[in-house]
Amino acid sequence: MKPSAGTKNSVVLLGEPGVGKTAVAEGLAQRMAAGQVPQNLKGTLYSLDLGGLFAGAGKGEYEERVKGVIDDVKRSQESQSPAILFIDELHLISVGKGGNQAGMDAANLLKPELARGQFRCIGATTLAEYREHIEKDGALTRRFAQVMVNEPTLDQAKTILRGSRERYENHHNVWIMDQAIVAAVDLSHRYLTARRLPDSAFDLVDEACASARVQQDLEPESIEELEQAARQHEAYIRSLERDSHDNDSEALLNAKQTLVALQARSSSLKQHQLAVAAWWKLLVQFREQIRETKKEIARERSAARIDTKKVNRMEDELKRQREQLIAVEHKRPNIPTDVEDTRYARITDRVLHPLLARKQSAFPATSPDIITPESIAVIIEKMTKIPVRQLLDSDKDRLLHLKSSLESKVIGQPEAIAAVTSAIQISRTGLGNANRPIACLLFTGASGTGKTLLAKALFGQSSAMIRVDGSEYSESHSVSRLIGAPPGYVGFSEGGQLTEYVRRSPYCIVLLDEIEKTCAAFLTVFLQVMDDGRLTDGQGRLVDFRNTVIIMTSNVGADILSRQSGSISSTTRDAVIQRFKDKGFPLEFLNRIDEVVTFRTMSRTMMGKVLDKHLGDLKLREGLKKMTLDLDQAAKEWLIERGISPEYGARLLTRVIQADLLNPLARAILEKRVQDDSVVLVRVKDDRNRSGLTIESSQQH
Repeated sequence: MKPSAGTKNSVVLLGEPGVGKTAVAEGLAQRMAAGQVPQNLKGTLYSLDLGGLFAGAGKGEYEERVKGVIDDVKRSQESQSPAILFIDELHLISVGKGGNQAGMDAANLLKPELARGQFRCIGATTLAEYREHIEKDGALTRRFAQVMVNEPTLDQAKTILRGSRERYENHHNVWIMDQAIVAAVDLSHRYLTARRLPDSAFDLVDEACASARVQQDLEPESIEELEQAARQHEAYIRSLERDSHDNDSEALLNAKQTLVALQARSSSLKQHQLAVAAWWKLLVQFREQIRETKKEIARERSAARIDTKKVNRMEDELKRQREQLIAVEHKRPNIPTDVEDTRYARITDRVLHPLLARKQSAFPATSPDIITPESIAVIIEKMTKIPVRQLLDSDKDRLLHLKSSLESKVIGQPEAIAAVTSAIQISRTGLGNANRPIACLLFTGASGTGKTLLAKALFGQSSAMIRVDGSEYSESHSVSRLIGAPPGYVGFSEGGQLTEYVRRSPYCIVLLDEIEKTCAAFLTVFLQVMDDGRLTDGQGRLVDFRNTVIIMTSNVGADILSRQSGSISSTTRDAVIQRFKDKGFPLEFLNRIDEVVTFRTMSRTMMGKVLDKHLGDLKLREGLKKMTLDLDQAAKEWLIERGISPEYGARLLTRVIQADLLNPLARAILEKRVQDDSVVLVRVKDDRNRSGLTIESSQQH
């Protein structure tokens, strides 16, 4: 090792933040304390607090402090315990007293001592800080040997976490399952791509343990829900008894039966919690015994004369204690069996029955004192907003009915809805390619056929979608707005509009509207995104796109699609794709698209369904909540006739409804020709040209 060399015996540990540079120095200190190092490395490792040296130092005082540290280390070389100095954030030694150029920095004071070999030092800093502050000083650079600390592999990270598992358990008073450690490493590597192992995995475990520790100090949510429901029902029973003279009424009997069931369930769960607490106390006692035995073994091994027989006896005792601990761990109390009691199925109260029937919520599979893979997944979801937990029944039902949900919002596009639904279902069941975006889809068709509407309806909320208008990126220089300006240009520190959004909300839809209007540089940027699921922004940071759905919309080929009614044939689809090639879309770009989805031209039948949907939405508006809107078939046909257009799609119908229905209706309301609680009759004018609609009011009966 370099610190045992003759003269240039100092090293600097280089690596990305969080890979374990400081942990390497701490591991060396532990080995030195245990005597498990070569003879010339035996001594004491001291950590230098540069912040303490800076703090409150006046002119010349900082230099005196640094000189005092150097003298202390040099004197220790002649003692029985020579010192090795560890300097974390090594780059700070080259910036003077807190950046004050009036004083000499520590680097100039250390250089002569480092060159003579009388001052052994281990430094740690990141690659970026090393290049910025230390590498510029050639004399300082050559006095340190560079040792790269690489990010550990997944298996190595799991081993590191297992080694620290007991420390987290003792600090937070929890039990960490081994599957939770595996999940912490795998999920942090998959979803926390901006950070490095093992630090990212440690933070997940620590956060999950802290959350569980908070839950230990509170009454379990399941018990609290049941007791709150019982209190509400007690008040309900008192109200019934006061208002009713018949104590044998069916409502009162059912209410009392429900209260008994709630109290029995709460009592059963409390008994279970007490049993778990007793089991946990026993578990902690065994762990404490193991910890004390380990300390005794370490003391015996570090003694001047080692009693081998005593050490062997203690190791046998440690083995026995570990076996007892394993036995206790497998005796954790089970969940009360009355959770399946069929007598609760008779309770039909519309408020409380769902609470009693919700087995998963009222009786969780584990208590808060146990850290499971589910605990880690919850923390990941809070950090990234990405749904990573195993699918619950409610999630499965929602995914199974996703197609019908989208069909209720987007009319007449079954092929497009099927393509989007398949992509989401494959991703959420874990069958998709983890190294690419969830889906890369190209929606093509005439204007007003529902391309943008389907993209918006997919996630159900505008906050989960970023829209990029292709017309704004027709020039190559505008691409910098997507990923951020390069160093030296205006706006470098602000980041890119697209990359910053995806960094903050990695689970989202990226809608590239009117992709045919973008420049070639724009398409080139997305080649990497569509292939590897990542993009480097202007500041050199890697942005993860693997949890995004990329949807591109285009009107290219709309004239071809307008000539075909009904479902789209493969010949028509091939002709549309050829039109994209003719427009200059690179073949490698088209080849990375999962599916080119062609949207049908709006037919008269489809327009009728769109009109019915618009009318249904109108009834929910504030101005019509107290009225009943009544359009006969002739009025609907009149609106459809004026609103149908292969060129403009459903957007023309929206404008027709605005101009020919809502505008006259608003005037009728203002003129008080239409009153609340009335039926609004909308009919076609009875004239030769059928020139418009009439608005009349009829009182409801």
